[in-house]
Parts: sequence; C-alpha cells; structure tokens
Amino acid sequence: MSEEIANLSAQIKWEPIDIEDGDTTELYCSADSDITAIEAFMGTSLPEDYKWFMTHVGRRILTDKQVDIRINGVWMEFLDWFRDAIDVLTFTQMACDVDDDGDSKIPPHLLVITNSISHDKLLLDLTTENYGKIWYLSCGIHERDWRNHNYEGLVLMADSFTHLLEQIINSDLM
Repeated sequence: MSEEIANLSAQIKWEPIDIEDGDTTELYCSADSDITAIEAFMGTSLPEDYKWFMTHVGRRILTDKQVDIRINGVWMEFLDWFRDAIDVLTFTQMACDVDDDGDSKIPPHLLVITNSISHDKLLLDLTTENYGKIWYLSCGIHERDWRNHNYEGLVLMADSFTHLLEQIINSDLM
C-alpha cells in the first residue's frame, strides 16, 4: 500500500520545499506522536494510506490544476493543500465541539483532513461501516445535531485517501 500511495504522491505537483529558506522535510511531515494524538482523540487508528501520506508528504501545497476536476458534482478547485497532523487535530477538535444545543460543525467520527478559506471541508470517515471514505462538506452546511446523522448533506468523494489521489492523477486536465 505504501508503494501505491508513494507513486501517486510523486505524480502530483507540490510546491517545493524551500531549502534555501531553511525549510526541511520535517517541517512539512507529521511526527508519529502527532498521528498518535489524532488516533487517541478519535478513539481509533487512521487508515494506513493516510498515515503514510502524513509522515512522508505531509503539509504540502498543490501547484498545478490537476485538482480543477469535478468529483460527484463537486469542483475540487477549493483543494489547494493538505494539512499536517497538528492542523488536522486542531481543526477536527474545533469542528466537532458540541454546543449547548447539541450542534457541531461536522458529524462525529469524521476527521477534517483539509478545509478551504471558505470552510469547505474534506472529511476522513473513521466509522466502522465507512472506514477510510472521504466526504465533502460544503461551507453552506451549518452547525446541526449530527448525533444520528445519515450522511445527509455530505458528498462521497472517494472510497479511500488513495482513491482520492488516483482521481486527481487520472483527471483529464493533466
């Protein structure tokens, strides 16, 4: 599996690491301890393909138009980068915080793997029945009581993180 995700990741045009400015791969990639913190918060392990991506590619900006594609009716042009584990944990904690009325920004057991400036989100499903699937949540969906959600308002984007990258790579706009 790690070979497949490595090959897919290598085919995407990422903004280069600015070594002249002192940046290192370690600044972009997530540490095992950060991934462990996400897993502890979520109460389950993350899919192996996503863990590999976070520890080997990490927080990187996409620099080409491969993401200007439509998947299940959603334009992916909002996707400009993936977050590192610290950002993923922070955004997920904020989004799943339940207010006094029982409302939150995202359903339980979903992880915010990236979000746009307009607050569109890609969510990684960690439930038993949909483990590893990637969902899109529009910024137009506001806080609600998600405790008994049936994925209403979410759009299935990919069966796994690997599948999401495959769709980006195999787009007609390469």
